[in-house]
Amino acid sequence: MRRLVILLAALNLAACAHSSGGAATPAETQAAAAPKPVATPEARKAAMEAAGLSRAGNNEAALPLYRAAWEGGVRSNNMAYNAACVASLLNQGEEALTWLGRAADEGFEDVAHMKKDTDLDNVRGLPGFAAVEKRVAEEAEKQLKAADPALRDELLSRMEVDQQVRMALMKSNFQDEAAKKKLEEVDASNTAWLKDVIAKKGWPGQALVGKKASFAAWLLVQHADKDVAFQEQVLPMLEQAVARGEGSKQNLAYLTDRVLVNTGKPQRYGTQMEEVDGKMEAKNLEDPANVDARRAAVGLGTMEEYKASFEAMRKQAAEQKP
Repeated sequence: MRRLVILLAALNLAACAHSSGGAATPAETQAAAAPKPVATPEARKAAMEAAGLSRAGNNEAALPLYRAAWEGGVRSNNMAYNAACVASLLNQGEEALTWLGRAADEGFEDVAHMKKDTDLDNVRGLPGFAAVEKRVAEEAEKQLKAADPALRDELLSRMEVDQQVRMALMKSNFQDEAAKKKLEEVDASNTAWLKDVIAKKGWPGQALVGKKASFAAWLLVQHADKDVAFQEQVLPMLEQAVARGEGSKQNLAYLTDRVLVNTGKPQRYGTQMEEVDGKMEAKNLEDPANVDARRAAVGLGTMEEYKASFEAMRKQAAEQKP
């Protein structure tokens, strides 16, 4: 099963969040080798089209687009994993292993998903699969390494619930009042808990809780819209973490915009969206003509691509309705 790659971090669900979203934007995973190439607009478009085609079951059309996206500079671990699923379903075993290797190179760490994913059943017995799975497991272990494992586990648990309640609301097309209430309760609980943690221990950085759980801490702050003063308090902590190499510029951009929007000011990067006449648009945006340049400076795609990601996330959520 292909993975929903946009965390629900960017959706403004509670006080109106991804990143995944998704959109939350996905947890930033960097390759350990040479710097990534700059993806061309054509490559990013190919990646989005490939994702849509594969969701629709048109794997034959999707695979060439995944190849074009990779050659054009798209180096996402999730995209590589999804391309591996497509190749496996097409019985292109060697290519599937190549894509899995690329996913591992880019920091893919969801070994639990990989172990149960039926899309990969055609390649599990091939020579080389076990070695790639081992690499993914090692990356997962590395991202979980923490000085405070109890705090790490609590952060990961709370992030999982955060995402579950947002996905439930998305599946109702944001109409389920019970789901809205549940989301507000979860956000309130997470905010109160994390405020106490930070007051006692400071920002949960990677050394303290590991890379994945530190991302979870950012996500909970991103969704603390009922306590803007807390978001403002955390913003310089995240800036310091990014300066130390322990944080993501993209995540900092998201929180910067969140604080600006929540304090009635124009946002810089266009990460905070609202629905206007049935379409997603950026809220109160500073200097719209140059927003794509600002986004590129922190590693974000264009506004056009970002809007398209919202539509893809909505569509996939609808497809996953029980």
